[in-house]
Amino acid sequence: MNRKKWFLLFVILTFFNIQLFSQAKDRITKIVIDAGHGGEDPGAVGSKSKEKDINLAVALQLGKIIKENFPDVEVYYTRKTDVFVPLYQRSKIANDKHADLFISLHCNASDNKSANGVETFVMGLHKTESNMEVARKENAAMLLEKDYESNYGDFNPNSPESYIIFSLYASAYLSNSALFASKVQHNLVKITRFRDRQVQQAGFWVLHKVAMPSILIELGFISNKEEEKVLSSPTSQKSIATSICNAFIEYKNHIEGLHKQTLPVDKIEQESKPDEPREPVIPEVKPDSTQFANAPANTDVRFRVQFYSSPKELPLSDKKFTGLKNVGKYYEQSTWKYTVGNEPTYDAIQTILVETKKKFPDAFIIAFAGDKKIPVSDARKMIKNDGAK
Repeated sequence: MNRKKWFLLFVILTFFNIQLFSQAKDRITKIVIDAGHGGEDPGAVGSKSKEKDINLAVALQLGKIIKENFPDVEVYYTRKTDVFVPLYQRSKIANDKHADLFISLHCNASDNKSANGVETFVMGLHKTESNMEVARKENAAMLLEKDYESNYGDFNPNSPESYIIFSLYASAYLSNSALFASKVQHNLVKITRFRDRQVQQAGFWVLHKVAMPSILIELGFISNKEEEKVLSSPTSQKSIATSICNAFIEYKNHIEGLHKQTLPVDKIEQESKPDEPREPVIPEVKPDSTQFANAPANTDVRFRVQFYSSPKELPLSDKKFTGLKNVGKYYEQSTWKYTVGNEPTYDAIQTILVETKKKFPDAFIIAFAGDKKIPVSDARKMIKNDGAK
């Protein structure tokens, strides 16, 4: 068997190992924050700053803010100083800590100095050539490692063929990764007023090996003078970190059924020249609708399994939902969310959860009282108080 076949076998086996990782889906107690690049790898270089320094500054601020607001959440870093950390070690740190969330911070760059905007990536296939280029740029850090070939086998960050194998990982934890990514993207655009380049999919090595929901954030273009000025400002870095923390709060609220308030944060002011108009501010999201399709209005407590989320609305007949019964959907926090089941007891929904996880590993239980979403713990108490088993 040649080396490429061995590499393919290794990836397939690793993929199934990812599916078997033990992870508490209903609580987020550990996160890993990854400051991209470092040491001899500066990342992208602007006119006055280096990507590695911006990434580290935002990472440390983000970790500090999370700890201040969630003392029970363990925060780990892939680096806390200006050192070079191989890509494979970054994902290994997250896996060894059995983290519940992985956040990788980066800055974008382009030969086109007017290129601008913030974008958030989840693991998946490249949809455009520009996505491929971003992944290629970030993955190129592995070429700086002395034992590159032994760590990454035949993977070549400059070869399109090498990325085909990444498709095996596109479904692992993708739903929750996309959910968190959409919240990060919304909060960053709202605060920075940078162009919204949206949530994207691409093949990043640092994402494809982690066994948990994970995202990679391109905070802005360091090659753009206006955005570089914002990204390199300590005041702006704190605002950026706070906005990411707010996304984390919204995500944790969703997963755990909490109602913690987001943190106050000022919008970042930018200087705009008359001939260079600022990108329009993204309008506020309209109030969420939690009205389910396929579910009559009532005041009873019901449990459902949420298995998929998407920024775009999908028809309930979509091929992704083939084989699932009683599929419903609702809109919350700029995201369409899809469910199965509509059960009056917790035992009944657990059975559905087990079956759903066979196809969607990061599915989890949610609860409604009529059309109002409530914490699962509250729903179980309500049933108990009513004398239900």
